[in-house]
Amino acid sequence: MQVDFDTINAVSKKITLTIPVEDAEQAWQKYLRKAAKSIEVPGFRKGKAPLSMVERMYSNSLKDNFLKDSVSEYFDQATKEHEINFLLYPDVKEMKWEKGSEMIFEIEIEHEPDLEFKQLDNLEVPYHPITLESEIDTYLEELIENNARILDVDLAAENDMVEAELTISGSNEEIVETAYLYAGEEPPRRAIPELVGQKIGDTFSTEMDGASIKLVTQDSSLDLDNDTSYPVSIMVNAISRTQYPELNDDFARDLDYDDMASMREKIAEEMKLSNEHKNLDIENYAIVSKLFVDNQFDLPMKTIDFMANQEAKQHSIPEYQQYLQYQFRVQISQELVSLYILKNLRKVIELDITDEMIEEYITHESILGEHTVEVYKEMHRDEIGTEEFKNGVRNYFILRKLAETANFFVPDPESQQAEMPEAQSTEGQDDDAEVETPEKAQESSETDV
Repeated sequence: MQVDFDTINAVSKKITLTIPVEDAEQAWQKYLRKAAKSIEVPGFRKGKAPLSMVERMYSNSLKDNFLKDSVSEYFDQATKEHEINFLLYPDVKEMKWEKGSEMIFEIEIEHEPDLEFKQLDNLEVPYHPITLESEIDTYLEELIENNARILDVDLAAENDMVEAELTISGSNEEIVETAYLYAGEEPPRRAIPELVGQKIGDTFSTEMDGASIKLVTQDSSLDLDNDTSYPVSIMVNAISRTQYPELNDDFARDLDYDDMASMREKIAEEMKLSNEHKNLDIENYAIVSKLFVDNQFDLPMKTIDFMANQEAKQHSIPEYQQYLQYQFRVQISQELVSLYILKNLRKVIELDITDEMIEEYITHESILGEHTVEVYKEMHRDEIGTEEFKNGVRNYFILRKLAETANFFVPDPESQQAEMPEAQSTEGQDDDAEVETPEKAQESSETDV
């Protein structure tokens, strides 16, 4: 068998398999003998008809399955002999064979990109560190949220939640549903401005589109068109208001601090170490982004599309499928960028992992996860010591090594620097139909990002 390779782009190849006449004929005769055992020919017992008669009567119908079986077998043989790594499954573009001639298969595959880094030392790396003050502010905001009280009120004001009875007209039949709405302008699709000033028991009429009705009633099975507006009667059943405490000394004293200043000081002490380790990860991610910007490479878009579509199918609401597919494409693209950059960094910067490095990495992860080292080890006892875990350790220390010579800076807000990619779909391109052969997919992508 002759195997020829043609580059399509940085992540795609066309592979042409040419099987000599005698090998193709031998494979056909073998397939014919096997198929003949289950074929009934008039005048003969099952499987006893002469091969020449079986071939004459059934060759056209047998040929398609023969070619599909053959492309799987020969491609599997070629991947082993030529160490062909590919993602997901091959795309069979052409299968050609006539008795007495060579058998030719044309197959396209996607594979990982080959990277060559232009520069690794003294990188100029834009990044956005998390300040300790901003983390304290976020923590205090969460405290306020957690200490909020829900009050029942009689008159709806801006941002109040309203439990209402919706009577929807204009469809095949009148529909009555319980809905949860907000008075005012926010949040979108859930808020009704006319609710402001309404009392419990009040009823008023408005219009809502089908998508909003399904959202506020939490019933996606309603027989309503998403983009059509329907007359709706709303009766107010209950009104609730969220009351947040003020961020002042009284709030601090309620939580056993002397005042707000001492409260912030104590929180800063508790969050300082976690903040430092979060910024280590931010630096690491910024280096990966910088390496992508400086060494941009193509991504296997057909593979990404397939993975994104599979993820989106797990969500049952059809109208969200296109949005989810886009989100998953972006997410998978970013993960693959990190994967490929880290994988190639491990080739360029060889690092022997010591027990001390493993312990340091575990400590880092424990602090990020807000666990003790002992708890982290117990949670990950089946992972620690595996090659995948060691690659995670290598990734961390390789990026810390690059960070030693890097110059990190906070970019000007007006400057636009590309970071991780937003993947473009290959949907809509005029590709030939894909045939999944062989069924066994080679897992050439690792998971040790």
